[in-house]
Amino acid sequence: MHFLRKTLFFILLNLVGYFQLISQDNLIVSKINLHGNNITKEYIIYRELLFQLGQNIDKFDLETLVQNSENNLLNTSLFNFATISYLIDNTNVEIDIDVQERWYIWPYPVLEHADRNFSSFLNNQEWSRIDYGLFVLVNNFRGRKEILKIKSIFGFNKSYSLSYYKPYLNKKQKIGLGLEFNYIKNKEVAFKIMGDELQYLKLGNTYGREKIDGTLFLTYRPQIYLEHLGAIQYNSISIEDSLFKLNEEYFYNKEKSINYFSLIYNFDYDKRDSKVYPLKGFRVSSSLVKKGLGLYETSGPFYILSILEKNNQLSKKFYFNTSIEGKYSFNNLNSFYFSQAIGYDNYLRGMEFYVSNGSNYYISKSNLKLEIIPQTNINLKFLQSKKFSKAHYALYANLFFDSGYVDSNTEIKSCLSNEFLYSGGIGIDFVTYYDKVLRIEYSMNKFGEHGIFFHLGAPIIE
Repeated sequence: MHFLRKTLFFILLNLVGYFQLISQDNLIVSKINLHGNNITKEYIIYRELLFQLGQNIDKFDLETLVQNSENNLLNTSLFNFATISYLIDNTNVEIDIDVQERWYIWPYPVLEHADRNFSSFLNNQEWSRIDYGLFVLVNNFRGRKEILKIKSIFGFNKSYSLSYYKPYLNKKQKIGLGLEFNYIKNKEVAFKIMGDELQYLKLGNTYGREKIDGTLFLTYRPQIYLEHLGAIQYNSISIEDSLFKLNEEYFYNKEKSINYFSLIYNFDYDKRDSKVYPLKGFRVSSSLVKKGLGLYETSGPFYILSILEKNNQLSKKFYFNTSIEGKYSFNNLNSFYFSQAIGYDNYLRGMEFYVSNGSNYYISKSNLKLEIIPQTNINLKFLQSKKFSKAHYALYANLFFDSGYVDSNTEIKSCLSNEFLYSGGIGIDFVTYYDKVLRIEYSMNKFGEHGIFFHLGAPIIE
């Protein structure tokens, strides 16, 4: 009996010690202090944090939660810098969040080229194909992360655009609402592919194509890294008689004008450390699109477009990034306008001048990066505003390989269709604040063609 009492006492003593040890490993977020958010509402910042006031967290997870929360704040594109520090007092942790807000109102003149990408413009050097106008962008409108855009373009093309997005409609900050309207008139319109390059119809002072579209969309963000989007869109497009005569299959019904509604659903799970220039993390995004609901017209294209991206840190200075984008069409319609594949919004590096149309395609991009200069903060004292004077930059060397394939069984296919495509090269990426990335690349494609190309944007899926 005496032995049993000693045994029970020993077990009880160990259990008490065990639970005391557990309690020492748990921390309570006792206070969260915000600094620097002169415009941004507090709840916008709280929405991006992986901890909240009064929450119990494991002290061994604290550093990871802090680092990921900093990345989440930077990925809102509301701040140039976001720093989170903490102080532990027994089982309590007090957290300080210091942000540097960006400049949010950008009314500036527009001077842009009408080519598919910057390298194409440098190759063509047709300065008459320049657009000019005024663009007003208001980020973080009313301090609520709302986005307001107003754009008027004149010159080679003419367009008017208006868009507004409110990310949070309800108190739980999960539902958002947006709308967009565009009116575009093009003087020069691509009507076919010859020699794997777009052929354009030039009508002088006459506009060859007129487009009107309006979109209403809802977003649902149940988690920090997950967002669903559902949209309904109306489009009205018409082309000139001369363009129709050159390609009667410009639209899918041999028509000179079409009006149709579209339904769009997008799933996006984005856990990258940066949306501008990711080095770690992954992203899965997929869109299901149905153009033409049978209200005005016969049924149009129905396809799924997916993006997979993975970013890994191999060592202290080496990173490896890979991505794949693919489109699969459930119906195969003979249409030039609705069959854009490689060379438009996305392209193989080293094949910027080529395009290929088809119903289905994939593009894969891989990059081995060497960090030459890590992110370095600088103070530009000659600038008075802190929104501009405190900046950062980084420099990376880049070894890359791209591949792609366009599947086409219709008349709109090009010589690049149904053929494995690839290219590779080296480059330098200069990354700085306000989401700016300058890329200088030397590329060679499967045809043995090589050259130096300039781009603005991250070298994965653009």
